Amino acid sequence: MNASRLLLLLIAAVAALLLVVFADFATKPAAAGWLAGFVFWCGPPLGSLVWKMIHRVTGGRWGIALDSVFTSASAMIPVMAVLLIPTLLAMPLLYPWMHAAGDVIPSVSRLYLNVPAFVARSVVAFVGWSLLAIALPRTPGPHGTLLAAVGLVFYGVLISLIPIDWILSLEHPFISESFGASVAFTQLIAALAWAAVLAPAESQGVEGDLGGLLLATVLGITYIDYMAVLVIWYGDLPDKVFWFVERDQRLWSLIAVAAFVLVSLVPIASLLLTRVRTNRQALRVIGLVELVGLAVYNAYLIVPPFGWLALVAAALTVIAIGALFMVFMLTGRPAVATNRQRSVDVH
Repeated sequence: MNASRLLLLLIAAVAALLLVVFADFATKPAAAGWLAGFVFWCGPPLGSLVWKMIHRVTGGRWGIALDSVFTSASAMIPVMAVLLIPTLLAMPLLYPWMHAAGDVIPSVSRLYLNVPAFVARSVVAFVGWSLLAIALPRTPGPHGTLLAAVGLVFYGVLISLIPIDWILSLEHPFISESFGASVAFTQLIAALAWAAVLAPAESQGVEGDLGGLLLATVLGITYIDYMAVLVIWYGDLPDKVFWFVERDQRLWSLIAVAAFVLVSLVPIASLLLTRVRTNRQALRVIGLVELVGLAVYNAYLIVPPFGWLALVAAALTVIAIGALFMVFMLTGRPAVATNRQRSVDVH
């Protein structure tokens, strides 16, 4: 094991140890911070898997050039499935509906929002996504295209359920019909941002495609979130507006502004310029900005009900899982290169 992997493992271990110590005196904020960091790091692997499936169905040189990054990132999905276990164990600390079933409509509690169903949906989602991440690079030709098409349907169904479970049910009965689509866009953006930062030298020539896709997805999430806020706020429905009122405090308002600037404002203003959209170094900077912005955005969605201390736990979780993520990425490079060559041969 080389020095860079040892350093990353040391960073992951130190951050994880600090998180454990933190959990000793602030258990609930630590659990919320873990959830925020976990949800953020689900973005690059799941988004990469979706882009791989889209490319299998549609084709294009961008998918071939970026295949090594997408394949290595999507290979992290089984690892994220293992990291889901602490989230499931922390459910009693996170989800009030587990202790106050009377606040949930009986039919909803019986058929959907209960512990067995919650766990079953999460397990089915991660087992399915993990199998797709393993099988897709090993399934060439028409069979791979069919697998990708079925996988996109599977992803579309589960991504409309899982974010509501993990995030919105933290503050039941708040619900947003567009939330699944919003989370899907964040994962697509996270994968593209990850690819922009780590794209290999041989991918040169597809910067315009990468920049165009990144611009389109950022515009997508900006539109979806803006319309959701507009409809909910001006609808003036108490069971929905309370979610925004809770975040109408100085700290959370600043975090919301930071998320908007980093995820939408700066990338859109930059990527509208052709010279930026086609420049490798500029795309790397924008990719880093997007990843930081998405981490802040996830903190805004999850942390407020648990107080500012959960931000500390979220930062530690992002560092710990991120360092572990990079160790697995570096370890899997030889296999990824082989898979990329197979993809080139197939196409």
